[in-house]
Amino acid sequence: MSRFFLCFLFMAGLAWGHNGKVDFDPRPGAQLPLALAFEEAGKPVRLERFFGRTPVVLLLGYQGCVNLCSTTLRTAADALERTGLRAGADYVALFVSIDPRDEKAPPERRPGWHFLTGARSAAALARSIGFEFIFEKESGEFAHPAGFVVLTPLGTVARHFPGVGFEPRAVRAGIEQAARGESSSAFERLLLVCFHDPVSGRYSETVLDALRLAIAAFLAALAWFGWRRLR
Repeated sequence: MSRFFLCFLFMAGLAWGHNGKVDFDPRPGAQLPLALAFEEAGKPVRLERFFGRTPVVLLLGYQGCVNLCSTTLRTAADALERTGLRAGADYVALFVSIDPRDEKAPPERRPGWHFLTGARSAAALARSIGFEFIFEKESGEFAHPAGFVVLTPLGTVARHFPGVGFEPRAVRAGIEQAARGESSSAFERLLLVCFHDPVSGRYSETVLDALRLAIAAFLAALAWFGWRRLR
């Protein structure tokens, strides 16, 4: 019980203030601007091209980020491969660069992934999913958070996976949820924060079972209180 109480206090703290760091806080159900124009391997393409049939896994970063971005991309790709789902058939995987320098760089390639450039459109896309980043002139690098979002075929936010380590079972559940056009509730997001391990960047292996039990208990409690009030 104390763990959940601390989680509620933690989430309340997030609501009251900003800690000065870059955040990644997508709003469930938020609509992406699908008319944004990008380039893929030097060819113009609109974001809407990747939507309409399947969920979309979206990761923002840049090619010059050899530590955080490359690690997040690698672990996300590994988790997706281990879901048992097929890229292109069950989901689309997108990596969008926030760095204008990538517009002239050789295109990055990874099987099953689309790599898009276009910094101005990327900035608008980042705002739509609550992804903050800051360019640091001294280092020539971007400060930004880690993680990715899963989007519905219509381009709305379904699930957010923070950090750099991802459980395939949780990722698969997120993609299946997005395929149904569903988004995580605020309560589910709270529980995901509580079960997230900031050291490993992973959720607990039992997070999905715990989520189902906790949500069922929460709904049962609401029903009980409602019944008591009607008596």
